[in-house]
Amino acid sequence: MSQSKNEMSGLLAELASEATQKLEAQRAQQQDRHTMTQNVNAALERTFQFFNLFTKHLNALEPDIPRIYALDGKAQFSPLKWKSGLVEYRKQSLADNALMDHVFFQVRLTVPGPVSVNRRWEVFDEFKKDVQSFGLKTKEDLHELWRNRTQKATFQVTLEPEFLICMRFQGNYAEGCVDLVCNNLDGFGEMKAKLNPKLLQGGMFDDIGRFLMGRASTLPQGLDLTRDFSRNI
Repeated sequence: MSQSKNEMSGLLAELASEATQKLEAQRAQQQDRHTMTQNVNAALERTFQFFNLFTKHLNALEPDIPRIYALDGKAQFSPLKWKSGLVEYRKQSLADNALMDHVFFQVRLTVPGPVSVNRRWEVFDEFKKDVQSFGLKTKEDLHELWRNRTQKATFQVTLEPEFLICMRFQGNYAEGCVDLVCNNLDGFGEMKAKLNPKLLQGGMFDDIGRFLMGRASTLPQGLDLTRDFSRNI
């Protein structure tokens, strides 16, 4: 009887040790999850704070942007000028302590006059999709242009002298990172990246800002954006 009690107490002690280890692992995991969540939220808050002031300054200055956005060798948006930047954020709920959901930045760049584009009719559908993807606007109704197409091999359209650069910083709390989706940031088209929250601070923001203003010719190292090559004008 005494031996049975010893065996039982030994088993219970073994189970108690296993349960304690599991609880400690769960607490550590919860702590890691909390830290990861706070890091992402703090990164989004820093992002908004920077772009909010950056946009206010640039809206007041409306500087010339010494960069060229080209659809081809002839159809180019240049010289560029900054117009109407904005930044906004959204939280996951209305609660005071709610986590940041995303930060959105955009700026309208303008050129002095409309931009003419010539293309062959066989690439009309692809051209139409790309114009929509890049957020460009045509003076012509593309549906009417196609319906009334002529026997000529090419068509010509006139693009409005403006387009948007957009950046959306989305909090990815499941993976502990910030998902960045850009449109027309470095030339026309979409670019994406998964960012370590620790990267989103002073130096990185300054480098992005300088690039947006044309004071730097390349995007900052560490941004690691990949381009969507699925469509190309």
